[in-house]
Amino acid sequence: MPRLLRLLHCALASLSLSLSGCGLYAVDGPGAEVRALTGAHTRVVWVQHDGKDPGAVGDQLVLMGFDTHDGKGERVILGKRGSYVKPLLTPRGNRIVFSTRVKPGPAQVFIVNWDGTGVRKLADGFALGLWKNPADNGEWVYVGTDNTNSEFATISRFPIDAPDRREVVWNTSLVSIDNFQVSADGRYAGAMLPWPDAGIADLQNRTVKKLGQGCWPALTSARGPLFWYFDGAHRNLTMVDVEADTRWMVNINNAPGFDGAEVDYPRWTNHPRFFAIAGPYNQGGLNQARTGGAQTEVYLGRFSEDFSRVEAWARVTTNGGGDSYPDTWIDVDRSPHSRRPRGPIGPVHASAAKATGGPAGHAHAGRLVVNARLTRPVAIPAPESILPYRNALVVNEYEILDVVQGTYAGKEIRIAQWAIRNSRALAEARKIAGAAFTLVVERYDAHPELEGERLISNSEASRLPLYYDVGQP
Repeated sequence: MPRLLRLLHCALASLSLSLSGCGLYAVDGPGAEVRALTGAHTRVVWVQHDGKDPGAVGDQLVLMGFDTHDGKGERVILGKRGSYVKPLLTPRGNRIVFSTRVKPGPAQVFIVNWDGTGVRKLADGFALGLWKNPADNGEWVYVGTDNTNSEFATISRFPIDAPDRREVVWNTSLVSIDNFQVSADGRYAGAMLPWPDAGIADLQNRTVKKLGQGCWPALTSARGPLFWYFDGAHRNLTMVDVEADTRWMVNINNAPGFDGAEVDYPRWTNHPRFFAIAGPYNQGGLNQARTGGAQTEVYLGRFSEDFSRVEAWARVTTNGGGDSYPDTWIDVDRSPHSRRPRGPIGPVHASAAKATGGPAGHAHAGRLVVNARLTRPVAIPAPESILPYRNALVVNEYEILDVVQGTYAGKEIRIAQWAIRNSRALAEARKIAGAAFTLVVERYDAHPELEGERLISNSEASRLPLYYDVGQP
């Protein structure tokens, strides 16, 4: 009988391996949650710090990885502390390209095998993105040079294994260090051109199509080119269906346990339905994403098929360090999730949202005139604390005394009001709790000009709609 049980156990183990090889996956082990989300072999790479260096500007970082199929969970790829910035998994998923930026020398680009062997320098510069040439499946790296701080005047590319074949692909405008993702045909790149202008660079015609203001732009292909940029509140993506010229907002700070906290480093994976973030950033302060903290982990999210929302999450890491700059590779050929949507992209209202709302004063902007008492003011930050942002709004909470014009059913309202303009704190922004005001407000999302501005709130988890103070009556 024991021998029979052993034979049965071996048979089941063989069946499990066979199913794994066919694209199915086991339900237990360190990678189970991520495997359940993606349905395929998945690798994630990121940099880890002590919680005090979320921007990876120092030299006390390590390079980390996670593989759903090796049973090891989180693993150290390069454990010697140093500078590791913006690691990128190659299109085949077996190597990692990363950059270093220890002064006084120039930034440098390196490559390492997934198992931590074969570290070698590729070039001077900063690795911004990777691309697979559809003609021969060759892997290329896009490198920024001629930089001032975090903006590059020249973007070049070369095959990873032939750095001497370097060619300039962009020098029309500055490009910021945030995500630089190249279209499958190699013609376009989603980028900051430069910050805060997010858009698409036509690498062939050397032209720019600006699509909004924010940070961490990304470009993928669904039915056609699909672009996003991240808002100043570090909570939402503005999605843009480029060919249809429609846009909509997707909230990405609603992973389990986040309670509305800020997130950072959103990045599309090689599968358009999936993306990575780091968070939650919830340690207080006026620029929470920059406060870091050891509580920040890496998460993967899955968009609904129409890209209107995040339908599921998986937590990748659980550790005592701070995690930043995640990048993800998925075996897209084995994933059960289609890369091409069957129906329309975006929510129903996206087709009418080409400008994300309308001019101030229009009826659909939800204009209200209210008499209200300030109940919860937000402290005005020092201008230097929000850099590189030069402007900031704070979200103050009010009790409505009466509605003079318009319709509003609640007794409480959240209103975004200017606190800093052109790096100068506004004296009139300092308000005292209990003071009463007559305010003219409109829905915040009816003002696309605000989408890239820094937004500071003490009530991240509030379900109240957000309004914008458009001025005195």
